[in-house]
Amino acid sequence: MCGLFGVARSTRAARPAFASGVFVDLGRLAEQRGRDAAGFALIQPPLPPAVVKDTGPFGRLWEARQHTPLLHEASLALGHTRHASQGAPGRLANTHPLETGSLVGTVNGDIDQDDLRRRLPGLPAPQGETDSEVLLLALDRARGDLEAICQVLAAVRGLAALAWVDRARPGLVFLARGALCPLALVRDAHGHMYWASSPTWFRRLDERAGGRLGFQVERVAEGTVLVIATDKAVPAVVAERSFTPTARAADQERLSIWAGLDPGEVAAFQAEARHRVAPPSNVTRIPSQAERPDSTARRSA
Repeated sequence: MCGLFGVARSTRAARPAFASGVFVDLGRLAEQRGRDAAGFALIQPPLPPAVVKDTGPFGRLWEARQHTPLLHEASLALGHTRHASQGAPGRLANTHPLETGSLVGTVNGDIDQDDLRRRLPGLPAPQGETDSEVLLLALDRARGDLEAICQVLAAVRGLAALAWVDRARPGLVFLARGALCPLALVRDAHGHMYWASSPTWFRRLDERAGGRLGFQVERVAEGTVLVIATDKAVPAVVAERSFTPTARAADQERLSIWAGLDPGEVAAFQAEARHRVAPPSNVTRIPSQAERPDSTARRSA
């Protein structure tokens, strides 16, 4: 499975390089979940996102491209390490972060994209070959409407955790956890916020620093969408919604879901599971954005 990681920076922090260092360290640790390709997006409004990606592990990508000054300035950074379960590993169109419509996003998972297309007809053709792009195309059509986002994620069958930014609302980052794929949200003593596929990585970084980093780690619950405001002095969760995620029967046996997590953390995530398992299935069609005329009135975040 792929690895997600990222940071929303606090402008009140005395040491901006601290969050940059944690981000890069997370990228190296996230190689446990994928070495086929890696990428990151650095976001500092009003500038457009700077997206950098290449084949191979994150460490090689970072060392080959000297983006440290730009990372120090960015209010938000999205990172990804890829295990190529779908789509050619050497194609950059399949490498995250994906730029899909108005969205820049990173996805960990494996979903039934044909089923999602049947449930959400009219999605544009993807540029690459991955199920992740199809999911982001559906979320792009939601236009930041949290109710619509939850309907899209509830229509997914399979595994998913993701983080994305909408260019139309660059002061927000959206995090979502569907069925099974782990995701942790973390705060540090400086006010920075991070997320990652494995809470173990933060414990390891804290151990290296002699326990001085002050990480507060929360497991994101299955079926949760979080919206984090990154244009505040201290990033904060400003909206949260729930949905019921759906896994396929075989998904629950995939040990690769838990790559990079200590056994105790795997057990904690499993104990909190609240996904349903898909029956053999009648496909239910969900209305498109255009067919829900009241959706703009329900927009939040």
